Amino acid sequence: MAQKPNVKRPERKEKGERNMNRAVILLIAGLVGEWYLLMADRYYARGTIKQVVAWYNYLGVMRWVGLAVLAAGVAFYVLREKKTWYAPLGESLAGVGAFFAFTSAAMRHVYPTSVTVMCVLVPVLLILGIVYLFYQAEFSVQATALAMSLFAVVLLGRSATMRVKVCAGIAIAGILALLVCTAMLKKKNGVLEKGGTRLRVFPSGMDYRLTFGVLVLCLALVLLAVFAAASSFYSTWALAVVSFVLAVYYTIKLM
Repeated sequence: MAQKPNVKRPERKEKGERNMNRAVILLIAGLVGEWYLLMADRYYARGTIKQVVAWYNYLGVMRWVGLAVLAAGVAFYVLREKKTWYAPLGESLAGVGAFFAFTSAAMRHVYPTSVTVMCVLVPVLLILGIVYLFYQAEFSVQATALAMSLFAVVLLGRSATMRVKVCAGIAIAGILALLVCTAMLKKKNGVLEKGGTRLRVFPSGMDYRLTFGVLVLCLALVLLAVFAAASSFYSTWALAVVSFVLAVYYTIKLM
C-alpha cells in the first residue's frame, strides 16, 4: 500500500526556512547592538571626562533621531496595505528607532548602571528570540520567566538598594503576568481569541504542569531573595541548573 504524502511537510519546511532567516537577522542585529553598547561602556561609562561629555551630547541627539526613525517605521507599517514592501521596511525602521531612542534615553538618565544592564540584556533577549523562533511555545514562556528571575536574583545578591528592589518587583510582576496568561490559555485549550480571530499559542492537549511548576519556582526564588538576600547565591545556581535541564529536555523533544 502506497504511503500517503505528508501534506504538512512543505508547510513545516517553509516555516523552518522563514524562522532561520529571522534568526540570522536577529543574530546580526543583536551582535551590532551589543557592539554599540560595548563601545558606550568603554568610552561613556568608563571613559575620560571629555569622552563622557561628547557621548552625552551625542546621545541627546540620537534620542530624537531614534524617535523620528521609530515614527517613520510606524508610518510605513500602517501603510503596508498600499505597498507590500512597506511592512518589512516599517518593522526594521521601528526596531532600529526604538533601540536608539530607548538606549540613548536610558544611558543619559541612568548613568552608568543602564549601560552595564543593557550590555547583559541584549544577549539575553537574543537568546530568548532564538528560543521563540525554534523551540516550543511553552519553553519560550519558561525561558522568559527564568531570565527575569536570574536577572532579579543576581541583582538582589549584589545590592539591596531601592532601584534593585524595583527591578525585582518588575520581574515578579512579569512572572505573575505569565502565570495568569498561561492559566487563561489553559482554560481555552491554548487558543487566544481576539476580534473574531483565533490564534493557537500552545498545542492542543498540552501538559501545563511543567510550565506552571517552573513559573511558581521562579516566583518563589525571587521572593525568597527579596526577603533573604543571603539565599540569592543558591537561588542563582538553582535557576541556572533548571534552565540547563529544560534546554536539554526541549532540544531532545525537537529531534
